[in-house]
Amino acid sequence: MDLEQFKREIETKIKAGAILDNPGKGTSVITKLSANGISYKRGRSIIYISFQDFFDTLKHFIGNRVTSSDLKSFRPSVFDSKAKRPGHSCNCTFLFMVLKKLGISSEIGGQGIKGDPYFVEIPLIHDRQV
Repeated sequence: MDLEQFKREIETKIKAGAILDNPGKGTSVITKLSANGISYKRGRSIIYISFQDFFDTLKHFIGNRVTSSDLKSFRPSVFDSKAKRPGHSCNCTFLFMVLKKLGISSEIGGQGIKGDPYFVEIPLIHDRQV
């Protein structure tokens, strides 16, 4: 799978207005899919993440278990609200929810707390190899 195929799969399975249940509490509502990424509403905030960041993360972690802590270390400017160039920590669980919705990852595990962060397994799937 390349970036364009990945984008098409997201656009096919996730539409504006879709509601994703966050693992802790609340929801993320897809507000817009653009040519370059997804915007979603979490609480009162509208947050954006690019398809490229999603795809790079998937490529990096495919075949592994990945935690929200791993994501923050991998690309803090996307996944860590406390980084020097901050991203948004909500992008961690949002990524997990999107991968689950696409059938690319396992259910979300963990408690989302220090010592037991949220995580998913991203198995190697031959027809989805990135």
